[in-house]
Amino acid sequence: INAEYMGLLPSHGSLAHVTELMSLETLPRSTEPSEDHEPKQGTRAMAALITREVLLFVLAGGCEIGGGWLVWQGVRADKPWWYIVLGCVLMVGYAFVPTLQDLASFGRVYAVYGGFFILLSLLWGWLLDGAKPDVGDWIGSSIALAGVLVMLFFPRK
Repeated sequence: INAEYMGLLPSHGSLAHVTELMSLETLPRSTEPSEDHEPKQGTRAMAALITREVLLFVLAGGCEIGGGWLVWQGVRADKPWWYIVLGCVLMVGYAFVPTLQDLASFGRVYAVYGGFFILLSLLWGWLLDGAKPDVGDWIGSSIALAGVLVMLFFPRK
């Protein structure tokens, strides 16, 4: 699946062209009101593509972290056996979610996902286990997420 096939981008299919779409040509030239208040097609396509990619990373995190958490509960917290089965099903689902990403590089998809995984794991532990992240957790996860966003949106040829 790529953005060109889905009609998100008119002539490009990869996320690497997002920065190209963010060029100054898509920004208004003046601050005066204009008759055309609609965002340009490239801006909408870029927003749709970014939203799609981020949601896929969040879905992957939900499957992996949720699956791991359910197995953890079944093994270590004496929850019913079906927690383990459901956790394994989610983990198998997780294996397929990255294939929906628009990025062509397996390594880059998984590396970028790693930054999302760090933050999502902390949030999951806080919401479901009550393990509130501390300042070091927030700083570290922010640095990791910022780093992988550079990887995701860095202009490549």
